[in-house]
Amino acid sequence: MTESTTDRGAWRLIARRDFWVRLRERSFLISTLLNIAVISILVLARAYGGGGAGPSFDLGYVGGPAVAQGAAELGAKAGVTVRVHQLTDEQAADAALRDGSIDAVVVGDLLVAKSSIDTTLGGLVQASERNVRLAALLDQHGVTAEERSEANAPLGVQTLEPPPPAHRPENAQVAFVAVILLYGQLFGYGIWVASGVIEEKASRVVELLLSAIRPKQLLAGKIVGIGVLGLGQLIVVATFAIVLALVTGAIKVPLSAIGAAGLVVGWFILGFAFYASLFAAAGALASRMEELQNVIVPINLIILVSFFISIGALQNPDGTLVTVASLVPTSAPLAMPVRMVLGAAPAWQIALSLALIIASTILLVPAAARLYMGAILRSGGRVKIRDAWRAAA
Repeated sequence: MTESTTDRGAWRLIARRDFWVRLRERSFLISTLLNIAVISILVLARAYGGGGAGPSFDLGYVGGPAVAQGAAELGAKAGVTVRVHQLTDEQAADAALRDGSIDAVVVGDLLVAKSSIDTTLGGLVQASERNVRLAALLDQHGVTAEERSEANAPLGVQTLEPPPPAHRPENAQVAFVAVILLYGQLFGYGIWVASGVIEEKASRVVELLLSAIRPKQLLAGKIVGIGVLGLGQLIVVATFAIVLALVTGAIKVPLSAIGAAGLVVGWFILGFAFYASLFAAAGALASRMEELQNVIVPINLIILVSFFISIGALQNPDGTLVTVASLVPTSAPLAMPVRMVLGAAPAWQIALSLALIIASTILLVPAAARLYMGAILRSGGRVKIRDAWRAAA
């Protein structure tokens, strides 16, 4: 069939058909609800799980409050909550310790606990005690407030490299959710492309389709239709995650979350265009659904390894392995968004990564289309890559 006898816009009909067929499937609804459930658990755990909060203590005192209040002030600077309680006498302190309402009590020159004293609380109280004694000594020798301020002036700070961007812990949480979403979307919708190809091939529907449309347009329409559906689901889930995070206060920097959502959408488009061609070609090589798992094993392994590397990037976004993975087209859709959200990717690396994945996709799509054309009409078992390539020549 020549190109002149084929409607060049027929791929749009295929895209529209695949979009609506998959949208009506129960599996789409289930996957959407599952994504929302997972995101809800992660966001709510961040908001109410207390994982990001520092330790807290209840500290009592009998007599003067200076040491206890000083410990509370020092704790606030270190992210530790120290709640101060005034107790009338030692008997009241003993009762409070035994019933567990306080963790320790300052009585004169003693720090008393029920059985043991937490090292963090003990360190704060000891530091406060030293400050109180030092202040008393300075008062005794008539040291002025100006002299004390000068003596307490901190050292200047200088770094050899620029400091990490502000709000990195919050951004790391956003990046973690983003990489999970990307992994699920790339893998799940890639499987849909491959299974759709096999369904048409096994039912002989593809033979009817190819009588009216060229294989390249059939492949392009299937990738675009399923890809748009995946993109729509991703936008819905990302919007839900941002709204839930803002309502619960799990994300303290809304702009970083919105920017991360944009990165996720952009890299999903690039990554899906890259991987969907591979999944479609893999689906064409198989004749039955039972053969699909074996055919796509290499693709699954690549995505899985990229996912684990990207998770590791949350702890060390400047590592050599992570940096290389963010540039290689097979892993860049997962690794580079993490580094960008954490502010660890310089502009030249982002530009290089984009150039490599776009160039690789431009080269990959015609090659995948050739494999698709050479294998889509062949049945009776798994088709070898070499045979499919030669058949399309």
